[in-house]
Amino acid sequence: MTQTITTTQNEASPQVLRIPPSKPRNHFEDAHPSFPSSSDIYTSSPEELVDKALHALQEAGVQLIEWKSLLYRRMGVPVIIKDHHYLVPDADLPRASTLLETVAGLPLSLPPPLLLQTGGDFYAQAHMHRISHATSLALAQHLVLYPLSLAALSPAALSPQPRLTALLDPCCRTVLVPAPPAVYASLLKMMRRYSRYAPTRIVLESDLSELIGYHLYGLADGYVDGDDEAACAALEVDRRVEDAVNIVRGWRAEEALCDDDNGEEGDGEARWIADALEGVVGGTSALEDVPCARKVACVSRL
Repeated sequence: MTQTITTTQNEASPQVLRIPPSKPRNHFEDAHPSFPSSSDIYTSSPEELVDKALHALQEAGVQLIEWKSLLYRRMGVPVIIKDHHYLVPDADLPRASTLLETVAGLPLSLPPPLLLQTGGDFYAQAHMHRISHATSLALAQHLVLYPLSLAALSPAALSPQPRLTALLDPCCRTVLVPAPPAVYASLLKMMRRYSRYAPTRIVLESDLSELIGYHLYGLADGYVDGDDEAACAALEVDRRVEDAVNIVRGWRAEEALCDDDNGEEGDGEARWIADALEGVVGGTSALEDVPCARKVACVSRL
């Protein structure tokens, strides 16, 4: 059946959206149910499975770039680490995903349609490999790989850093980590790819808001009601905002927010990123003011 739907630019999906005939699927489903895997892998903890899997990928020459929850935790956002997210070079993504199935024994999961509808490309472009025995939405955990192009990060912004892990003696000790200004530039560039109310854009706005609150403002609770004058005064919100704006201006002066690899801050693409971030951080503009893509019509076969 051919159906015309409204979507947004770059909301492409490698996943197959399966619509059950009776009721919506509310759990993760193995993409290859008959694929042979180690039946006893789940006797190891998710943290141990991730460590072994990352080590196998690095041994195979796959670059691993920390992203999403792990990266936000590193930047001071108190997120709960349920899934482990990493970017890999686009050309290596199919091979890396296959290695996780064949070598690490981690099955590739298909997310429920609901997550594709609410999370956009964060599920549509994800290669999710289950690291828990549970498959339910509430309990399932995954090692998630994304194509590097999704985040639009420059290799120059990456540096090796100790991996965040609770293991005392991990096999995978270091991963590539983007510098903070590159993280903010990446989020803004991604936001511009999607229409205002696209699911991916909504998630990005939430991520950027949390990073600004915890990382740039240094607020331990992340959010403060701007109408609560007593709370704002006690937390010195005005001073924190001013300090954060100065940090962004410093990044602008250092050309750390450049949109390309040549470091020319005068380029229009680089300028809008610095202007947008300074405006949102300083409160002179809102997240909704960040440029967005136009909606386009496409034909989808369901």
